[in-house]
Amino acid sequence: MTRHLRTGPFGVIARHALRGALRWAVIWGVVFGLFVLVTVEAFLRAYPTLEQRVQLARSLQPFTILLGVPRHAETAAGFTVWRVLTAVDVIGAIWGLLASTGALRGAEEDGRWELLLAGPVTRRRATAAVLLGLGGALAAMYLVTAALVIAAGRVPGARFSTGGSLLFAAALVSGAAVFLAVGALASQVGATRGQAVAIGGGFLGVSFVIRMVADSSRGLGWLRWLSPFGWAEEMRPLRDPQVGALLPVVGFVLGTAALAILLAGRRDLGAGILPEGRGRQGSGRWLVGPTALALWLTLPGAIGWIAALAGYGALLGFIARATVGLLATSPALVAALGRLGVRAATLGFLGFGLFFASVLITVMAAGQVGAIRSEEATGRLDHLLVRPVSRTTWLVSRIAVALAVIAVSGLAAGTATWLGAASRHVRVAFPDALAAGLNAAVPGAFVLGIGVLVFGLRPRLGPIAAYGVVAWSFLVDLVGSLVRGARWLRDSSVFTHLALAPAERPDWQTAAVIVLLGLAAAALGVIAFGRRDVEYA
Repeated sequence: MTRHLRTGPFGVIARHALRGALRWAVIWGVVFGLFVLVTVEAFLRAYPTLEQRVQLARSLQPFTILLGVPRHAETAAGFTVWRVLTAVDVIGAIWGLLASTGALRGAEEDGRWELLLAGPVTRRRATAAVLLGLGGALAAMYLVTAALVIAAGRVPGARFSTGGSLLFAAALVSGAAVFLAVGALASQVGATRGQAVAIGGGFLGVSFVIRMVADSSRGLGWLRWLSPFGWAEEMRPLRDPQVGALLPVVGFVLGTAALAILLAGRRDLGAGILPEGRGRQGSGRWLVGPTALALWLTLPGAIGWIAALAGYGALLGFIARATVGLLATSPALVAALGRLGVRAATLGFLGFGLFFASVLITVMAAGQVGAIRSEEATGRLDHLLVRPVSRTTWLVSRIAVALAVIAVSGLAAGTATWLGAASRHVRVAFPDALAAGLNAAVPGAFVLGIGVLVFGLRPRLGPIAAYGVVAWSFLVDLVGSLVRGARWLRDSSVFTHLALAPAERPDWQTAAVIVLLGLAAAALGVIAFGRRDVEYA
């Protein structure tokens, strides 16, 4: 039996899926673990006394809605869980969704699934094999993360137990596990990968909103059990561990994966449970040229991202007034906002909230680089290049569409934030909200440019470079503020140069420099791409 798994079609498919996902799984595992390690080190250095730590813990309450309930935040363990868990779970969820939809629905769209099913394997067994391979990549992510979390627990003053560290690592990768399964199910429901990503992204957004609502009031805490992000929070891994909170994660993953395998055998190849929308006759006449084609290919996933960011912005504005009382009761936080030039507590909260929208926009920008590379790696680009379309025209078209999506995403987040705030009579001028949204999109243009530059030089490394900039900038910005005398470190993050709009006026000169650097990098990438051979996967 073991030999059959190694040499039979089931084993071949599983190993192929494992190889496709393993590199990113390990990279993100390292990032997650280092995030924990650096956060512990920074906390212990920045807050050496108990008095400082207690004051810090009190100042965290206003951000409960964004990052969860800070439990025992006066300790290194409690603060690290609060600072790291939600952010890592969201990033892991995005990776899991993209990995599973790419390995299943993406492979089916590219025609690779037909080659698999031509052999002695059914659709259900092939789907199960892919999920097994993705599970292996998830296991590698967990092992890398756990090793670094255990190392963080050995730092003098951290005091993580080995058992607590293992549970913390499980909580950190639970988002990836859940959305690997969600992506697999969405791949059976949606007729295209764009539909599948939109379905999974919608579930991710709803899950995050439920977690935010649950943490907005003690009386609503029971809602955490309705959200995968709430399950991770309820594990409380390093202080008062609740191992039982793992049960809904395991049950949901197994049940969703089983349903995906079942549905895979009940549909036709290339079809989904939801039918693909059919346009009217002649509706595709506008689809002329590489720019229109790039827009057509990008639109389904872009709509999902824009809707998610708009929903997040609307909720952010809606709950802003409820945070005013909490913000006013935290002298440490008011003083910190004052040092940043922020005088209105509510606007400060909106500024911090839109910072996380900016992070999501950069993740989307990195995903655009991945889509560009995928079009070349899978050979789909060849169908354009054999026609009167130059390489430069194709790549410039993809970059232009990606920049437009980034800008629209920022404007949607800003507009929705204004609408949510206005519904609660929070005074935010509409032009200021639009400016804040556009300001949040600035780092996305830089990430896109760096990714295209590396893509032009070393195509396989393009997506890695883009996601690497996002991960490094996010890690440095969150942790660098705790490290005194390390201004140079914070300056290496693109987010550090982002004003907390609408609480502050956007620094358009700095924003222009960041965008121009991104455009210059993209231009060099276009030139390099025009001088190299097309490289396949």
